[in-house]
Amino acid sequence: MIEIISKGILTGFILTLSFGAGFFALIQTSINRGIKKGLLVALGALLSDLMYILICLFATSFVSNELQKFEDEIRIVGSIALFIMGIYTYLKHQKTETNIDTSNQTNGIFYVLKGIMLNKVNPLIIVTWLGIVAYVESSLKFSNNDIALYFSCVILAMMINQFLICYSAIKLKKILSNNLITKLNHLVGIIFIIVSIVLIYPVIINLF
Repeated sequence: MIEIISKGILTGFILTLSFGAGFFALIQTSINRGIKKGLLVALGALLSDLMYILICLFATSFVSNELQKFEDEIRIVGSIALFIMGIYTYLKHQKTETNIDTSNQTNGIFYVLKGIMLNKVNPLIIVTWLGIVAYVESSLKFSNNDIALYFSCVILAMMINQFLICYSAIKLKKILSNNLITKLNHLVGIIFIIVSIVLIYPVIINLF
C-alpha cells in the first residue's frame, strides 16, 4: 500500500510540473484575481483530469476479462502515448509572458470552466492519462482497489501542488525564467520517455 501511495503522489507531482498554459493560468489568476479564484481554476482542471481518468479506465474495462491477452497491445499504446507526451514536453518552450485574464466576470463558475477548458484544448492530456492507465494496469498490474487508491493519491497530490502554486504565485512568477522553465520541461519530458521505454521493454524482449 505504501508503494502504491508513493507512486501515486510522485505521478501527481510530476504531472503538476508540466509547465504549460494551465500552470501559468493558475499563477496569473491568483495574482490578478486572488488565491480563491486561482483555486477555482485548479478545481476545473482537476475535474477535467478526473473525467479523463474515468474515460480511460472505462475504455479498458471492456477488455478487463481478456486484459491479459491484450497486454502487449496495451503496453504498446501506452508507451506510444507517454513517448509522444515526453517529446512534446521536452520540445515545449513555454514563455512566462502569457495572456492575463481581464474579464470582469466574477462568477466562480467562470473560473472553474476556465480550468476545464484549459485541459480540453490540449489533446495530449487524454493521451497522457491513457498512457498512465495502461502503465498501472499492464506493467504494474494493479488490482481495481490498487488503481482506485493510486489515482486518488494522484489527484490529491495534484490538488496539494496546485494549492501551493496558487499560494506562492507571486514568488513563482519572479523565479520562473524562460530558461528555467525550458530545463524543467526537459526533465519532465525525459521522465515520460523513460516510463514509456520501461512500459514497452517487455514487449521488445519477447520479440527478440
